[in-house]
Amino acid sequence: MEDGTVLGPGTTVGPGSWIRFGTALGGSTLAGGVFVGFRCRLDGVRVAGGSQIASLARVGRAGAAPVTIGAGAWIGARAVVEPGVRIGAGAVVAAGAHVVADVPSDVIVVGRPARRLRDREAREDEAPDFTAIVERVRSRADAGRVPLPAGWTSDGGGFLDAAVSGGPGVRLGAGVITMGRPDGPSPRGGIRVGGQVGIGAGAILEGSGGIDIGPGVELGDGVLVVSSGHDPSRRSLPWQEGPVRIGSGVVIGAGATIVGPCALGDGAVVAPGAVVVGDVPAGGFSAGVVSTAEDPHQPPPAH
Repeated sequence: MEDGTVLGPGTTVGPGSWIRFGTALGGSTLAGGVFVGFRCRLDGVRVAGGSQIASLARVGRAGAAPVTIGAGAWIGARAVVEPGVRIGAGAVVAAGAHVVADVPSDVIVVGRPARRLRDREAREDEAPDFTAIVERVRSRADAGRVPLPAGWTSDGGGFLDAAVSGGPGVRLGAGVITMGRPDGPSPRGGIRVGGQVGIGAGAILEGSGGIDIGPGVELGDGVLVVSSGHDPSRRSLPWQEGPVRIGSGVVIGAGATIVGPCALGDGAVVAPGAVVVGDVPAGGFSAGVVSTAEDPHQPPPAH
């Protein structure tokens, strides 16, 4: 577990599990080998081994019927799973999905409310295992304390673990989380930012697959940008890069989610709360939820 995680009463976590900064768990049981991303909230959840839950997911509710998540399942970024739901082994819940009914094993669901996209046909290689990534992060003497470049400012209170460059005039609101470095799983890793960019309070930039942000961009409060995902065609859900390029003058509204690989052209606008999983043309507007992406290759983001 990282600093800034909260384990409430009745919560147990098995060996080899990794819970990232800002996540809170209450009355939940996690088996060994479970991954939980940044600022998730799990209440009354039973999670089997090898399952992975991406950043900002909300699963269950305190005092309500428990949620069960089967072995090797994947819950995408900013997904919501309602109390009493059962997620089958190997199921995939796409980014931004709202799950209100049981999901059978090896089924991919998308949308709000979540609906079946297709069955998952996975090659049986091995169970998901992120041990190597955990060991690499733990070995860093500066984990979560990477200094900002000259000309950048931050209101503090977050978790800065990315290799960042660019500016000047980059402004980070309170509680911003950054991660990703070129010595990680991809040499593209890190966050490269043009001048005069604003990143709102509580934003999360997961740059393990590379995030490039042009000058004059504004990211609203609570925006999530994810530059990696997993390949659902293999049982092991191997990590894969999904670089994100955000052009100059782009405006991304509060609470939006951007999942790579994708490019947002110069001057594009993303509405508050949108989930973008494909390209947005220059000057374009996106307000959708899993728009391009009835693409099953895009069951989103990981670490």
